Amino acid sequence: NIGGSLTTAVCLSLIAWSIRVLRAQKLAELKSRQNTSAGGVVGDGSLPSIKGGRRAYARLSPTAFWLLVQSRSVRPVLIDVRDGETDTGGDGDTMPNGNLDGDEFAISQRLEMAHVPVDVLARTLRNRESVWREKTGRPPPSKRSTIVFISTHGHSASQAAAIATQLGFQRCAVIEGGLAAAAPLAPPIAKANETRTSVGVGKDGDGTHTKDEGGTPGIQNADGGSGNGNSDTNGTYPSNGDADVSSARENSTLENTENETETLGRDALGLLLEYGSNEGGTGDSSVTVIDVRRCDERALYGAVKGSVHLPVEHLPRALLASAADFQKTFHFPKPNADQLVVLYSRLTERAAYAKQLFQDYGAHRVLVLRGGVVSWRNAGGNGEDVRGYDAYAEGEAPPEPHRVLEPLEIDRQSAQAELMRKNVLLP
Repeated sequence: NIGGSLTTAVCLSLIAWSIRVLRAQKLAELKSRQNTSAGGVVGDGSLPSIKGGRRAYARLSPTAFWLLVQSRSVRPVLIDVRDGETDTGGDGDTMPNGNLDGDEFAISQRLEMAHVPVDVLARTLRNRESVWREKTGRPPPSKRSTIVFISTHGHSASQAAAIATQLGFQRCAVIEGGLAAAAPLAPPIAKANETRTSVGVGKDGDGTHTKDEGGTPGIQNADGGSGNGNSDTNGTYPSNGDADVSSARENSTLENTENETETLGRDALGLLLEYGSNEGGTGDSSVTVIDVRRCDERALYGAVKGSVHLPVEHLPRALLASAADFQKTFHFPKPNADQLVVLYSRLTERAAYAKQLFQDYGAHRVLVLRGGVVSWRNAGGNGEDVRGYDAYAEGEAPPEPHRVLEPLEIDRQSAQAELMRKNVLLP
């Protein structure tokens, strides 16, 4: 039967072709993982990357982890995946009541974590509305939640993050070195008369920030944080839009970022963008100015002219993407390790966290806009490109923007001096 023989031959050829394609894909994935494990900077000077597939999850340095959990803008869901029935797991991971040293035990007690052992994680996440609530007594995370999996040395946490990404949770992360590495860098416990910063699973369960619980409303409030919106990491901004700046209430978490050497002033950035515009573009091509606020904030209140947009919630995973995938997703080139990057948020909290993420992935010319959007606009800004506003949570009614102030001229002499001090401009 000639027809039957031809059909069989075609089928066999298709099967052989499919096998070759699958083998080539596996080899490509293996090569990508090997390149990622090698670390460092690749030949074209870009940041290290892996293929941005479903299995990718971020690794946070201990410093970035603490900036994240203290944030009132990005509320992470913390999941302890250590085995609760034995003192020590196969990879040395333990529960808080196991063989932890004093620092790790204290940190485990401070962090507001949901406990879901890794061996039941998949079933718990698949049945979030029933099993999750029964096991944790907390609202379940959504697939948009920023989730950090925690174990003593990070091995079980990595396994858990891989499981979660396979289930469609796209904002998963682990701590480099696990809780053992993070514990020694823990910030001091807040005093009794300070606002309690609850870290871990927010009451709304979606990984976003929640309202302050107790304490004085607004103290240690930040970027998109909660409270009454009148006080934050850079001082007090009354709701009428006046910029009554006070440095007395700076958040200790941002102490390093508030250092003048780690930030860029409004005049310096304005002058830098002006130089780029004079050359015929929208900004200086040697600098990438990134807005890390939420999409709704950028749409409602505007943005610094010439800036691009990458919400900080997406940044850990974005930095893992290849240059091509990054460009396709965020519509601007992925900054390389030597390129100047200026980050800004409503104030500085989210930008400080984003700066740490960039530095952890090899970038070493990253600055934060001092005072963020509020100081940019309230100091006159650069025309009417962006308005200052009080903090509000995602899903809440947006506040009225601050009143319009007369634009201030750039102090060119001071701006040039700052750009030279930070090696942005040559003397």
